Amino acid sequence: MKKFRIRYIIFAIVLLILAFNDGNRSLVRRFSEQNKLKASIKDALNENSLLKKRIHNLENEPSYLERMVRNELNVIAPGEIEYRFSY
Repeated sequence: MKKFRIRYIIFAIVLLILAFNDGNRSLVRRFSEQNKLKASIKDALNENSLLKKRIHNLENEPSYLERMVRNELNVIAPGEIEYRFSY
């Protein structure tokens, strides 16, 4: 029983030293920042890949350009009938 208390006290002291040490807190903050930056880089790479595909389609497929213009600018071709539905 006495060995258990001594181990518990030593563990508590080590934990307090680690918790109140500025170096360890700084290390944890840097690790958190690193994870956020890695996630940001991953998102940027995904967006870059999507934009590259979009550029390729714009340069090589005329129907893609037409579809983009219709969707983003709400353009209709001459002679087409536009149907609008109210919800």
